[in-house]
Amino acid sequence: MRIFNTGIISEKLIIYFYFAIAMVEDITEFFSNKSLLIFVKPLSIIVLLFLYWFSSAKKSLLFFGLFLFLLMAKIYAIYDTEEMLFIGMTAFFFHRVIMIYYIVKLIKIKDCIPLFLAIIPFLFFFLYLLSLTSTNITPRNYFSLILQSILMSVLASMALSHYVMNNDKKDVWLLIFGLLSVAQYFLVFIDKFYLADLSPVVFRPLMVILTTLACFTFYKFVITTERLDNN
Repeated sequence: MRIFNTGIISEKLIIYFYFAIAMVEDITEFFSNKSLLIFVKPLSIIVLLFLYWFSSAKKSLLFFGLFLFLLMAKIYAIYDTEEMLFIGMTAFFFHRVIMIYYIVKLIKIKDCIPLFLAIIPFLFFFLYLLSLTSTNITPRNYFSLILQSILMSVLASMALSHYVMNNDKKDVWLLIFGLLSVAQYFLVFIDKFYLADLSPVVFRPLMVILTTLACFTFYKFVITTERLDNN
């Protein structure tokens, strides 16, 4: 008689539920139903936090903290006003700061030179995009975008340089997460500051897909790292 591992089965069910909610969010975003988005958007983050609580032996508070800030950012991003945009970017700033600190703790960087070298092209790219944005951005949002670009460059360079220098199983998840995060940030830039008046209907559903995959790959990176450290 085959004995089923109920822990693995339950973990898979939660993962299926996570992506099912993301699919509902994607459809809701496509039809721009804001009343439903307020309810749907937090669910994927809540399920991911539950998944981590269920799967992790360490249950780091940093994981919960960074995703709670992301939850706030997602909710404020629903409303396309300057004030909500600033609050959302502020929440996202703290999300990125905690995430970078958490990744540094997990991967234990020993050589910073590859990291600094990898930052340069990412920082140049994002600051160049920022220099081309329209002039209707308020000074505080512009300053916030500079900080976001710096943090995104650090995050992407950490993922790339650590994969090149180590190429372990956990580093593959970190690299995929870094690439998805760059694509996600690029689309947010285009949607909010280049094509804000046009609002292409495909952009926001695509951002939901990228965010869903990025959050899941970060979860896989954390869980894989924790389990490798325990062995």
